[in-house]
Amino acid sequence: MRFSITGTAVALALAATVVTPALADDAPASNLVPGAQLAQMPPPPMMGLYNWSGLYAGINFGGGFGDEAIHLRGDPAATQPAINRGQVPSQLAGSPGGILGGAQIGYNWQNGRWVFGPETDLAVGDVGASQTISTAIGGGFFPVTTNAKQQLYDVGTVRGRLGYAVTDSLLLYGTGGFAYGSARLSSSITTTPGCPGACLVGSKSGTQTGWAAGAGLEWGWSPSISFKAEYLRYDLGSLTQTYGDFRGTFPGTTATHNVRFDGNLIRVGVNYHFGAPPPPPPAPAAMPAPPPAAPRVFIVFFDWDKDTITAEGRQIIAQAADAYKSGAPVQIQVTGYTDRSGSPGYNQRLSERRANNVAKALAAQGVPPAQMVVSGRGENDNRVPTADGVREPQNRRVEIIAP
Repeated sequence: MRFSITGTAVALALAATVVTPALADDAPASNLVPGAQLAQMPPPPMMGLYNWSGLYAGINFGGGFGDEAIHLRGDPAATQPAINRGQVPSQLAGSPGGILGGAQIGYNWQNGRWVFGPETDLAVGDVGASQTISTAIGGGFFPVTTNAKQQLYDVGTVRGRLGYAVTDSLLLYGTGGFAYGSARLSSSITTTPGCPGACLVGSKSGTQTGWAAGAGLEWGWSPSISFKAEYLRYDLGSLTQTYGDFRGTFPGTTATHNVRFDGNLIRVGVNYHFGAPPPPPPAPAAMPAPPPAAPRVFIVFFDWDKDTITAEGRQIIAQAADAYKSGAPVQIQVTGYTDRSGSPGYNQRLSERRANNVAKALAAQGVPPAQMVVSGRGENDNRVPTADGVREPQNRRVEIIAP
C-alpha cells in the first residue's frame, strides 16, 4: 500500500523558536480526521419471486355453456298416432348456459419457478336449457306439444395443477382431474283432444361423474392475495330414460329421452394464501466508502536564517517517526520552507538544507531514506502571506507529512 500525506499545516501563533506538531484542520497530532459518512439512501422496493407454497382458499364466479341438445324419440310401435307418425321433434333444448359461483381450496409446493399441487372446488348455479315445440296432425285438428328441459345445478372437481412462474408474480398453469355434478332431465308429450293433459311425462336426475381439464393464470397481488382466471372443459356423461303412458290413455306408448352433460366453464377468482411469509426486509443500501482519513502534518519551525533543528523540533521529529513506524510502510514527504526576508535563490537553498536536516533526523529515528521524498520550496507556499522582506516565524518551517 502506498500512503501519501499532504496538506497545509494548522496556523499556530508561535514564536520563532517554538517547534510544534500540527494536524490539518487543527486536529490533534495523535488523531486522524474521520471520513464523513453519507446518509443512507431510501431502501429499494421489494423484488423477488412470489412465494406460491402452502395452503390457500378462495372464491370464484363465472359462467358455464355447452352445445348438447336433448335427443327425444317416440316408440315406432306405439299406438298413439302423434308419436308413431313422427310428430315428436328429435332434438330440442340445446345450447345450455348459465351462471355458477363457488369456492376452492388447494395446496401448492414450489420448486424454483415450478409450482404444483392439488385443488378441489365446488360451484353452484343453473346451467340449463328448456324448449317447447308444438306440431299438429290431421290438418291441424290434433295438436301435439313437446316440452324438454335439461339442468346442471352444480359442478365440482378434484384436480391437480402444474404451473410455471413466467414472471416473478405471474403463474401460468394446466390442470385436470375428476369432476362431478347434479343433473336433471325431463320431457313431456301431449296430444289433444285425445289426451287432455300430458300423455307421456318423464324425468330423471342424479349425480353425474366424469372429468375436467383446462388451464389458467394466477397473479400474486400481495404475499397473501392472488387473483386468477381459468377455463375448464368438463364431461359428466349422459342421462337416458325410457318412459310410458302417464294417464293410461294410450297403453303401450313410450318415449325415450337422453342428453350428454358436457360443456365449458370460464371463471375468475381470488385466493387467500395462509401463512404467507412476510416480505423480506429491504437490503440495506450499499454504503459508499468513507473518504480517506485526513493526513497528519508535523511542523518543525526554525529560527531566522537557520537550518539547525532545535530540541523542540527533535521531539516533533520523534513523534513523526513513531507515526510512520506504527503503520504499514508508506512514503512520507519532507518539505522545507522559508519566509520572504531573503533573496529567492538563497531562500530556496536554505529550505533544502532545512528539509535535508529533518530527513537525516528522521532516518536516525528509523525511517528509511528510501521512504522519504525530500524537497525545498523556498519562500513559496507561505502559511502566512506577507510582503517581500518580512520575517514571519510561521513561514520558516519544514512540514513532515506522515501516516
